[in-house]
Amino acid sequence: MNFIIKILLLLFTSSQLFAQGKTNLEMINQLVDSSTTKISNEIINRSVGYNLQLNSVIDYSRLDERILSSFSSRGIKLIIDSTKANKLNYSITQTGVEYSDLFRDGLFGNYLLERKFVLSGNFSVQNSSTILSANTFYYTVTDTVPYDRFIFIENNSLPFTKGKVPEPPFVPSLLEPIVAITAVVVTVILFFSVRSK
Repeated sequence: MNFIIKILLLLFTSSQLFAQGKTNLEMINQLVDSSTTKISNEIINRSVGYNLQLNSVIDYSRLDERILSSFSSRGIKLIIDSTKANKLNYSITQTGVEYSDLFRDGLFGNYLLERKFVLSGNFSVQNSSTILSANTFYYTVTDTVPYDRFIFIENNSLPFTKGKVPEPPFVPSLLEPIVAITAVVVTVILFFSVRSK
């Protein structure tokens, strides 16, 4: 009996963990990783050290450490000395989240919120005399999260992880309790009318 209770608890908690989804910051970090992968693939000589110059606006400075570790994990040798000739310039011009559609998961299901993430910017790789590579990047990803969890996926100290959330429609929210109460009343009436016969 104790074994069955443990299995049920494990199934319940694991389903709760999977349903939570990723935070907005984690999703933006994924897009940063995608951009650094693209740039790393364009760098032919990885054995040479590069001085990473981050030129994003101050609002995105919280992502600097992620950019640094992402390049490093992709085999790019980063050096601190800014007098070295090889430079890797990286700049985020826009990132954030936008909430769009609010819809129900089934007739009486929970509200789901569609969220779209954007990351755009530019980069250049240069040595002392030439620019070896320069380009822009633009990444988007869209997914859905439960409406009642959106407050937990945003980070109040990071404005780019927040967006304007649409309000749920008023009429279905009003009808749902009425339908539930009506169903209970009908069930009670039927129960007593069948029992009295």
